[in-house]
Amino acid sequence: MDTKTISLKDSNYFSSLMLNYIDEKEDLKQFYNRFPSFENYIIQAQDKLETYQHRTILVQQLDQQLKDLSLSKKQKKNLELLSQNNTVTITTGHQLNLFTGPIFFFYKILQVIKQCKELNKKQDKINFVPVFWMATEDHDFEEINHFHYKDRIIHWNKEHGGPVGQLLTEGLDEVFNSYLSLIPNGKKKEQIKQIIEASYLTSTTLTEATRKLVQTLFGDLGLIMIDGDDKILKQTMIPVFEKEIIENLAFQHVIPQIEKLAKLDVHAQVNPREINLFYIANPLSRERIVFENGKFHVLNTSISFTKAEILEELNTYPEKFSPNVIIRPLYQETILPNVAYIGGGGELVYWLELKTMFDAYEVDFPLLVLRNSMLIRTNKQVEKQLALNLKDEDLFRSGRNIIKENVEQNSKLIEELPDLKNQLEDLFKKLENLSTKTDVSFANMVQAQRTKQIKGFEKLEKRLVKAEIKKQEEYQNRIDLLLEDLTQNNGLQERVRHFSDFDYVDIKLFIESIYQNIKPFEFNFIINTLAEDI
Repeated sequence: MDTKTISLKDSNYFSSLMLNYIDEKEDLKQFYNRFPSFENYIIQAQDKLETYQHRTILVQQLDQQLKDLSLSKKQKKNLELLSQNNTVTITTGHQLNLFTGPIFFFYKILQVIKQCKELNKKQDKINFVPVFWMATEDHDFEEINHFHYKDRIIHWNKEHGGPVGQLLTEGLDEVFNSYLSLIPNGKKKEQIKQIIEASYLTSTTLTEATRKLVQTLFGDLGLIMIDGDDKILKQTMIPVFEKEIIENLAFQHVIPQIEKLAKLDVHAQVNPREINLFYIANPLSRERIVFENGKFHVLNTSISFTKAEILEELNTYPEKFSPNVIIRPLYQETILPNVAYIGGGGELVYWLELKTMFDAYEVDFPLLVLRNSMLIRTNKQVEKQLALNLKDEDLFRSGRNIIKENVEQNSKLIEELPDLKNQLEDLFKKLENLSTKTDVSFANMVQAQRTKQIKGFEKLEKRLVKAEIKKQEEYQNRIDLLLEDLTQNNGLQERVRHFSDFDYVDIKLFIESIYQNIKPFEFNFIINTLAEDI
């Protein structure tokens, strides 16, 4: 198993904001608390342990949520540790994508698990437990109702509108039967079938199915799954939700942060509302709460409340109130003894908008950790890469750009062009010197001719580069085929490929190969060469 890394900058994928963040640029430090170095994990944990208040409720509800699962020894140990006053968590979250969605789902979860393992190994005063936050209250069904397999999109058509976690799994048996029919017979197909049967086909709701799926894939590694769509957990947020409804505290604090980020040419990833809460009327309805004409209204419904009525509703039925993307991180960090959040670049951008809101609510702002990104290739693909004389960085570029650079650097014809252009420039300099000895009209003519000839030369230069590139058309086609095989030609592999796309024999060994190559304390792009017989 051969693993290499390239810099995030050389991947040509990460925004200047994320590159500046991992470089700890001074102008970004006002938007976060601490940078995620090993030392700061410990300091952050010590601070969190001093302020955390909901350990008993958390453990009680986790026991309730996970009671129907056959927990592994590591999970049972982690649940026991969570009841102890020296235990903290590291968390990542994800939508309830159908059958995991793109492969980066694995990377962020495995990084949380490995981050905790390495922190526990390096010191023994504080326990770190990995947590996966299931985005059960999200209502963007169109983002989660499909996944890719090879060149197909496996799609789940269903009526929707409310929290996706409450969706019934009816009809998924047909979706998965269609998907399984595409996979060649063998051990891999049997394993995937077993995973589906153990999760989606034995569950009533998408929340239950996703919990079982994550349990099957990562339970042996000690991961703890949490569902925030929980009445008891939401009771802890009643004071925050009250302030959000009456005082619009998040709006007041997030808007100035967005304006400060805009001065650094950072576009807002999410924008706050005056009230950043939804109301869940039923499993098919999760709608925004707005204040209009002296009353609180639930959009697209006939439901409305006076101030006294909505506060009574909140205190009686907190489960009906659902945080949006602005308040959800505050909810997470309130109910968990959390130290760090691991997410992608887009996620971290909106977290950077939130620090002053956390300060206003007196909740510790977590360390923000950019998740690992990974490209998986096979030994055969490495052989093709070497035969094409491609660097690892070339796997993140287009075939045309690779050829263009190659031509510009190595073509003997093009090497001669700068010298020829200099000779042309020298000729016109001599003509200009001669023109000073005659009338002005001749000097103007020389200058006009110089401009025309230089432009003509540059046009010939571009045509020559094109001609040289065309001569290497076959070479470019071979490069494009490799990039297409890696799914790198239209974006990053990790955002398109599904875990079942890859050639492996055993899913556990496949997960282990990813886990071994995760680098929790590094910010590089990982290139993992996967042995085909895994």
